[in-house]
Amino acid sequence: MPYRIVFFLFLGAILLAPLPFASNRPWSWSLLSLLVGCLLIAEFLTARESGTEARLFLRRMMPGLILWLAIALWIWLQSVPLPADLLAHPIWAETSRTLGREVSATISVDPQSTRTGLMRYLAYGGVFWLAARFCRDADNAALALRSFTYAAGLYAAYGLIVFFSGSETILWFPKWAYFGDLTSTFVNRNTFATFAGLGLLASVAMTFDLISRNLPMGLTRKQRAREILNWVFSTAWIPTLIIICMATALLLSNSRAGLFSSAVALFIFIGILFYANLVPRRIGLTFVALSIAAAAFTFTLSGDIVTARMQHASKDSSVRLKIYGRTIEAVKTRPLVGTGYGTFNRAFMAFKVPEISSNNWQRAHNSYLELAMEIGIPATVAVCAAFVWMFAVCVRGFFRRRRRKIYPALGIAATVLVAAHALVDFSLQIPGFTVVYALIMGMAWAQAWPTERRASSTAARGTYG
Repeated sequence: MPYRIVFFLFLGAILLAPLPFASNRPWSWSLLSLLVGCLLIAEFLTARESGTEARLFLRRMMPGLILWLAIALWIWLQSVPLPADLLAHPIWAETSRTLGREVSATISVDPQSTRTGLMRYLAYGGVFWLAARFCRDADNAALALRSFTYAAGLYAAYGLIVFFSGSETILWFPKWAYFGDLTSTFVNRNTFATFAGLGLLASVAMTFDLISRNLPMGLTRKQRAREILNWVFSTAWIPTLIIICMATALLLSNSRAGLFSSAVALFIFIGILFYANLVPRRIGLTFVALSIAAAAFTFTLSGDIVTARMQHASKDSSVRLKIYGRTIEAVKTRPLVGTGYGTFNRAFMAFKVPEISSNNWQRAHNSYLELAMEIGIPATVAVCAAFVWMFAVCVRGFFRRRRRKIYPALGIAATVLVAAHALVDFSLQIPGFTVVYALIMGMAWAQAWPTERRASSTAARGTYG
């Protein structure tokens, strides 16, 4: 019972994280990190598992755990004092000469920001760890998927209410950016669009799962269509309604990158379900037809602005290209050690040119380039390797598992969505979004392995699969 309570507290903390401006404020990300730390301790104290189960989980987690801890160690080293001639950023030598006294030199140009970034980084890993621990149980995984789907639907519904009411507010605060765009409780429309994309994938997964598990076989085409409609309006009406809400909210965010990334991820998600015959082909095709019809309907209602944005290049496109170029130049100056995790805004000042200086750009709008500038190329490769590891586990689980394939399939699609969007924006740097993605990936990762009973028997024979 205590373990179950900890699980509910965990779900509550993660699903509420997008509420206060996506936890993208010092007080909210600090509170979120503290809660994750407390939940890690509580889960450890309340877990009831055999030594074999614990060792099996750790063995499976080991590749990602090694990468995660190595990256965390490197970020910490960036923030600790070093001899001025040992990897430290040149800015500290210049500061010492200017002040006429020695100052503590670090790899990071802003060690406080780096330590803050490390705190958030550890929290993200903690969420993935907890989600993977809890969601080894199939009932917990189902509850996590259902809870996120409902929560995402509520965030989308709130955004739609605010948007159509004409109120330019976030909660009870007046908006200060992205007027005319639906952002729900997020500040940035692109981050909300990516969050809506995750919600759309989850609601589609939940709907597919409900229909495919409960539809009788051997029906005629008319009977099958009637049964699908009955299920949609009786049992699966909530996730179906959420699909419509998420699609509409996604369009009204007016985020081209978010819309494109979500469309690619959804296409891949449905495609792999067809490939693996996870649902009968005719049922899937009927669902796709209904989805296309619903998308067309919502687009006619809310797609005018998106169409206009797609027909006209964004005014900041040329500026973004200059930022990418200048960020690459910054990476070249310290390709191995970087300028310190979480220091892009400060370190990039030295590389701004007049065309960039006239805009208030605080991010590179490419998470890969920004990360390479902050922690160096080797550490960035390690971060990407951690994502590839999660993705590979989901792919392997999708093709090897006989049941509950929907979870690794969701993990595959979610990673495609996030990885594509990271090419042009910074959603993974927003805590309220990243912990939700970590929840989904922990759930997908846990359900990508064989059941515990089967895994224990295979471990006893010396094989793990």
